[in-house]
Amino acid sequence: MNFEKKATKKKQEAINSAPKKRNKKVGVTLIKVFAFSILLAGIIGIATGLGIVKAIIDSAPPLDLEDVNPEGYATFIYDQEGKEIQKLHGDEANRIYAQLDQIPQHLQDAVVALEDERFWNHNGIDIQGIFRAIFKNIKSGDLTASGASTLTQQIIKNNVLSPEKKFERKIQEQYLAIQLEKEIDKKKILELYLNTSAFGRGTYGVQAAANTYFNKDVSDLTIAESATIASITQRPNFYDPLLNPENNKEKQKIVLNKMLEQEYINQAEYDEALVEDVYAHIQIINQDIVQSDYSYFVDEVIRAVLEDLKEQKGYNEGEAFNLIYRGGLSIYMTQDLGMQSIVDEVYTNEEYFPPASEMYAVRVMYTMSVQHADGTTKHHYDETEFPTKEKADAHLEALEAEWVQAGDEILAEKVLYIPQPQSAMVIMDYHNGHVKAISGGRGEKIGNQTFNRATQAKRQPGSAFKILAAYLPAIDTMGYTLATVIDDVPFTVTTGGVPYSPKNWYNHQAFNYRGLTSVRTSIKDSMNINAVKTLYDIGAQTGFDYLLNLGFTSLVDTEVVNGKTYTDKNLALALGGITHGVSPLELTAAYGAIANNGVYIEPVFYTKVLNHKGAILLEKEPISRTVMKETTSFLLTSAMQSVITGGTGTMANFKSMPIAGKTGTTQDDVDLILTAYTPYYVATVWMGYDQPKSMNYSHSYHSVIWRDVMKRIHEDLPYKDFPRPSGIVSASVCSESGKLAVPGLCDQDPRGSTIVTEYFAAGTVPTESCDVHIKAIVCEESGLFATEYCPEHTKIEKIFIQRPQPLIPANWNPNSPPRIADHQYELPESMVGEYCNIHGPAFEVPVVDLPDQSNFNPLKYPEDND
Repeated sequence: MNFEKKATKKKQEAINSAPKKRNKKVGVTLIKVFAFSILLAGIIGIATGLGIVKAIIDSAPPLDLEDVNPEGYATFIYDQEGKEIQKLHGDEANRIYAQLDQIPQHLQDAVVALEDERFWNHNGIDIQGIFRAIFKNIKSGDLTASGASTLTQQIIKNNVLSPEKKFERKIQEQYLAIQLEKEIDKKKILELYLNTSAFGRGTYGVQAAANTYFNKDVSDLTIAESATIASITQRPNFYDPLLNPENNKEKQKIVLNKMLEQEYINQAEYDEALVEDVYAHIQIINQDIVQSDYSYFVDEVIRAVLEDLKEQKGYNEGEAFNLIYRGGLSIYMTQDLGMQSIVDEVYTNEEYFPPASEMYAVRVMYTMSVQHADGTTKHHYDETEFPTKEKADAHLEALEAEWVQAGDEILAEKVLYIPQPQSAMVIMDYHNGHVKAISGGRGEKIGNQTFNRATQAKRQPGSAFKILAAYLPAIDTMGYTLATVIDDVPFTVTTGGVPYSPKNWYNHQAFNYRGLTSVRTSIKDSMNINAVKTLYDIGAQTGFDYLLNLGFTSLVDTEVVNGKTYTDKNLALALGGITHGVSPLELTAAYGAIANNGVYIEPVFYTKVLNHKGAILLEKEPISRTVMKETTSFLLTSAMQSVITGGTGTMANFKSMPIAGKTGTTQDDVDLILTAYTPYYVATVWMGYDQPKSMNYSHSYHSVIWRDVMKRIHEDLPYKDFPRPSGIVSASVCSESGKLAVPGLCDQDPRGSTIVTEYFAAGTVPTESCDVHIKAIVCEESGLFATEYCPEHTKIEKIFIQRPQPLIPANWNPNSPPRIADHQYELPESMVGEYCNIHGPAFEVPVVDLPDQSNFNPLKYPEDND
């Protein structure tokens, strides 16, 4: 055997394998270094995280058991001057404390099953629930969607902590929850939760909820009723079993399913609870909560703070409600008490509203809960409108006789008289968005958080939209000026096979069309066809987009209901014909943007909210955006001053201050609106029936309300004009053409001079001269253009108008031709191209030179005696 060769081969293999071994060693070393680095980073990260968590825990407030008792802290509301206006307190809410042994086991179980299914096993925080919430949030893409708060955490959240920093608050909340469970037992924690939670309608605690909704002691609740009450806490308004029984019913099913799954009830109990119609015997009237403690303004402030706590601080509705009424907050409103008192004084004065002899009516809402002799409960409701209160009372007596039989007991009843027509008003400082005063309606306000017509009523804006949807975008971006001329003549456009022919509000007057009219005059006289033509020219989409930018939230892009498609992107938009309507508050803010040099500021009702320790909880910084050019806002203001001084809004003019505004009247006079502003404030007044119907409009009641309120508000304010921006110039133009006026032509119009001085944005002054007016020499005898043959004494000079787009009489209805005001001044069609047919060469007596006839004796004929 050749051992030498074998040895040589081994040496070669050893030499060749040496780098591989070295590489393997280096690779192992790198892996170790990388692993160590990860471990070190992890240790550092954990240490850092623990340090952060420890710092957060160390900054947590000390746990004081007094903080978790159901008394809470009083919340105070202040006006703009810092004067206390209202006190909110848990004690003022409907609360009756109940010991845990007074609360039925199935109600306790319903709450635990829904809110905290591992309540009896965790130490204050639910680890399993936390991981489930994290997974759910990651899956949904919303890291704040679910928080896995236990009942103990909710007590801490509602009573101890402020929600200023969500992550820190969550850590502190979990820490304090663990501490609380060390201090008191589970049963006490559950008792506290059941007595401090909000159940809507001003009720706190399950005993008050049982009284409010079922008129019974909490101990007498059935399983179905308990599930109904437990369903309310997460969103008290949304799951209100009176206002939204369908929502509550869906939630009740979820609660019952959880109770069955967690074996708190058996199948038979589940089936029985599911078929029990709790909504048929809900106590729908509670005399303790029908009296109104708060004004419409305070209601709106509470609503605004509630929404901001939810949106900005992550509170659910129940938690936010609880904090407002029990959290010891200090809420600073934007309300001006002096202005509010003026508004209230006017709205309680019946002289500002139609008398019984005109269109007065009263709408009566009558509710009654009757317990019959067999123990069943029947709820009755009637809503009817009457011309007088006496007739309403007679109707109520008849209803009571019908509803209540011998042996029946009236559990509760309520009569609400609502005068008609109704009205609402909003006053806002458009420089900062601060709402200064509102009226949500006339008549007695019964109940808190009741319907507020100033902020919640969605009504058709009518002609008030002509400015916002048509003329504003046309002037701002589409090249229109106040001098632009629109021809008010019959107009039809077909969309989707459906013809649309708008009519003017003066359709039944001597002239139902006014012909060539400037944008300024179209605004001043609120001309329908010209507004629609303008929107048609610029496009409905453009008008729609401007309205969205002006803060209107209820406009419909595309909506399908029962197979029918609705959209507000159509020409009716120019006349306020929209699907859902808008609120007076939205109109006020939109017109405030015009007043505020083109800057829209979202209206606000409060400036800041402090927690019970005086730290800022919420600070309301108005949201603003530029929605039009500064020059556009000035031009529209100028045009709308014409509305007040000589147009449809003259009844609102109090003359001691410049006013610009726009009236709005919907079809058949169902809604009457005036939105107008001064150099200080913008205000809107709406008037109409709650159940829309014609008011047979004959008086400007809404305009008089606006005038008298605003006149008093401005009495002590110094006079000032609307500011004129640097980009505004003026020029003399012809109002019939919108072009430069021609002296000797435009000033000779048979109706009077049409030369006007108009404002323009720099760069938009017309460069062409008037081409509407024409001068013609007419033969008075023939009525046609004069020729060189017409005697001078028959020649007269006339001024006619000639439309850029000729009228087409062939398209008119021969049975009802349009009555166009300026048609009589137009060059007659019979004259076009026609010259005098009386005077001319064919009719001239020839001149002949005759010989001297002095010696000529003519023949004499016999005289004609006939």
